[in-house]
Amino acid sequence: MFYIIVMKRAIVPAAVFFVALMVPFFLSMKGNDGHFIYTLDDPYIHLALAENIAVGHYGINQDESTAPSSSVLWPFLLVPFSFFQWAFLVPFILNTIFALLTVFLIHRFYGPGGVFLTVASIYALNLVGLVFTGMEHSLQLLLVAAIAIGASQYPDDHKVPWWLAISLVVAPLVRYECLAVSFPVLIFLFAAGEKKKALMLFLVLVILLGAFSLFLVNMGLSPMPASVNAKSAVVSGSGSAASILGNMVNSVKSFRGLVQLFLLVPVVFVFFSGKRSRAEKLLAGTAVVAVILHLAVGRSGWFHRYGVYMWAFSILIAFQLYRSSIAKYRIPAAILLLVLSADYLSGYTKIKYASSNIYQQQYQMRRFVHGWLQEPVAVNDLGLVSLGYNEYVLDLWGLATPEALHGASDPVWVDSVAAVNGVNCAIVYRDEILGIQHWTHVARMQIAPPLVVCVSGGVDFLAAPWASADSLRSMLYDFKETVPGGIEIDIMR
Repeated sequence: MFYIIVMKRAIVPAAVFFVALMVPFFLSMKGNDGHFIYTLDDPYIHLALAENIAVGHYGINQDESTAPSSSVLWPFLLVPFSFFQWAFLVPFILNTIFALLTVFLIHRFYGPGGVFLTVASIYALNLVGLVFTGMEHSLQLLLVAAIAIGASQYPDDHKVPWWLAISLVVAPLVRYECLAVSFPVLIFLFAAGEKKKALMLFLVLVILLGAFSLFLVNMGLSPMPASVNAKSAVVSGSGSAASILGNMVNSVKSFRGLVQLFLLVPVVFVFFSGKRSRAEKLLAGTAVVAVILHLAVGRSGWFHRYGVYMWAFSILIAFQLYRSSIAKYRIPAAILLLVLSADYLSGYTKIKYASSNIYQQQYQMRRFVHGWLQEPVAVNDLGLVSLGYNEYVLDLWGLATPEALHGASDPVWVDSVAAVNGVNCAIVYRDEILGIQHWTHVARMQIAPPLVVCVSGGVDFLAAPWASADSLRSMLYDFKETVPGGIEIDIMR
């Protein structure tokens, strides 16, 4: 009965979420000539990986084992649907479900009268924007919200519910950065008296992550996925003090990092207050440690998806610590939350433009490769091109071809690996890959502004030194006649 009442009270926030979801959905479909396109190219990497996992291979190219996914679990969640023609919609469907569950969860946590806070949280936690990325972040946010709420309620009921235990273990398997939440909360539970449970959960988590690393090493790969190696300054810096310090400096210089530090002020005040209980101080200390860990080794940005999990964790812990005060000023609190989440609000207004960027650039690359080229190709945006493609794809960004993380700047390496795999054409951001600049520049495809996720609005078509530039040029002339409006293809003569 209680859950029915909660669901009824959540009807308004759920309706707001659904409307907020449908507006950019239809705007994007209209702007993309009726095609549903995510706001990033990355989800298509996971879909391509899931496609191969389904037939017993972990990687993008059939003769190479690679770990291009930033998540341990997410590609496996997509595998059961990979045989269906509508598999590309599965991330959107799953993310919508996870986001709705998050709405229900935080609405129940805010309690009676928390409608304004829940509605504000829909935008402040970028719930809609994360759905359209097609990535694992909606599930990550749901699990982190469950962890924050479970930890917040522990001082009152002194219980570790099953859903908290599962979330603590699963969250890092969804995104490695969730270790910045799980580890501090496990320490919190240990210090609060749940020593046996905390140690057991810690052991299970280490074993599962270690098993996946052994799985990668057994295939001749790095213990960490290629995407983590490529995108994490700390991991690529081997965890050195300099890399951690540099990452923290960059974090606090960003708007999101400054806001995170601002929110820590009232949390730290609880930690040093003489009027607060030990459990409340432990909870405040947990939030402080989590935020510091995120600033030290995590990232923010990339279309408002990297740091949102820690923002949600901070908000929910702060709400718990100041629950009685916020209850008196719910509307001002909701307004303040929206102000502090200005970057996420801005991101919501750009969803249709981000989707349009991917449609005009990566989707058109896919059309050319699948419909005209039909042979091995080199790219730096892997997802849409590799999905459902049976030819070899040389990834010069280093996700599907890990050696490219260091080799792509070397012309000798690029020529060698391209020749061995029969690659005659590259579609890349030419200025960003030093090792391919000696290839023949045949054409440049420029997309229409505003540029949101494709900061480099132009992608270059290059012919290998041993390949026919005229053949590539001829295909591009034919392709040029089919591209949607707003896209310019300049073919060099």
